[in-house]
Amino acid sequence: MAVENPLDAFLKPQAVAVIGATERPGAWGSFIMEGLLSRNYPGRIYPINRNAEQVYGIPAYKDIMDVNGPIDLAVLTIPEKFAAEAIELCGRKGVKGVTIITADFGEAYAEGKKKEKALVDLARRYGMRILGPNISGTFNLHAEFNASGGPGRFVQPTDLAAICQGGYAFYEMLAAAASRRMGVGKFIHTGNESDLTVTDFLEHFGPDSEVKGIMMYLETIRDGRRFLATARQVSQVKPVVVYKAGRTPGSARAALSHTGALSGVKEIYNGLLQQAGLVISPTMELLLPLSHALIERPPLRGRRVAIVTMGGSWGVSLSDALEEAGLEVVELSAKVQKKLRDMGMPRRASTRNPVDIGASGLFFEKDTLVGLGREVLASGEVDSLILHGVGRPGLVHQEDTEERKMFLEINKQVIREYTALEKELERPVLVGSHFTPWESQEVWDLNQEGLRIYQRLNELAQILTLMHKYWTRRLGGPAR
Repeated sequence: MAVENPLDAFLKPQAVAVIGATERPGAWGSFIMEGLLSRNYPGRIYPINRNAEQVYGIPAYKDIMDVNGPIDLAVLTIPEKFAAEAIELCGRKGVKGVTIITADFGEAYAEGKKKEKALVDLARRYGMRILGPNISGTFNLHAEFNASGGPGRFVQPTDLAAICQGGYAFYEMLAAAASRRMGVGKFIHTGNESDLTVTDFLEHFGPDSEVKGIMMYLETIRDGRRFLATARQVSQVKPVVVYKAGRTPGSARAALSHTGALSGVKEIYNGLLQQAGLVISPTMELLLPLSHALIERPPLRGRRVAIVTMGGSWGVSLSDALEEAGLEVVELSAKVQKKLRDMGMPRRASTRNPVDIGASGLFFEKDTLVGLGREVLASGEVDSLILHGVGRPGLVHQEDTEERKMFLEINKQVIREYTALEKELERPVLVGSHFTPWESQEVWDLNQEGLRIYQRLNELAQILTLMHKYWTRRLGGPAR
């Protein structure tokens, strides 16, 4: 089947030429080849290298015109001075899209912008689109396609798509999130945006049934009116989460030298993004967990949060984080508190909210511990629940006792059943632990099952706050 949409050439090409392909470590021609070979990509790969017979065991061609067969996408990893010649040959070959990894254009010096325009004008004579320059590539894990610098074993296919004006930092975020089974199924790095922009791909992902939510890293917006119209339309059908960088004088200066972007005043951009119905992430690190929460969890219809905690100090500190973020840690009614007491909560353990199950001594009473959470969430007095303080420190070793292993299994089952309450009662249930997957066997095992466990109190508070804002706008009506 031929590529029909011009932008599909960058996401699901049937044939890719890597111009400048090499096995030399540290070279972009090597990174892109390794990316393509890291998945079970079903399409054809054509390495273009004038001095090699083969690259990574694949026969190489001295020139793209020597390839016998159609090519949808060409990825340029050659020096800037050879780019125009390569694009000319791609045009003659009938290539549909060109990804320009090469830098040293508009982000480096003023004359570079003129060079970018000349390349775009040349490509348009042949009906080609250009992505870049100064980018790290694209991937579509649903199609087993990875023409990027993202290492294949550190990316997780999900229903999220990412559109970024920067690339390297995002790959680090994906690699770090892999142990939590978070990631994106489709990724576009737009770089200098000499031709295609973030707006083009936002429009492209809007009707894409494989994409349930979109996240964006922005340094600038080149066509405000078109972006606003597109974003408003897309955000009506799926969440779009944005981190806007370049908000301060120092970061704006950095953005100019990074992608040649002219950043603007924070208040202006925030107003523009909010008008479009987008969710503004307060930090870059929150992009992934927030986006996952918006597509995976039921709507948050109110501000009232219940905390069930294994430690009283965590409960107090989490209450601070939630209420400072605009949420409400409401006191449970006497009726609900009596029910919790009747289920086995001793006088020494708080039932007011936070509910301190850590002080209850009910560590091996799995059904009771889960029943306490169910009672609170089903009471109608709260809109969401956080189970916090779970995850024992340390990884399981061969010499560990059977009692310890059994205790870990009980803890994991409690967390699983609390998570299941979310679907049963159609209210968000978040789980928090101080420990990362590398510090706790429970957290590691549950992350591998796809359960989300958050490590920071402010992360929990920010996610719930932004979920509430999103669903209030999406569903309409006054916020509770």
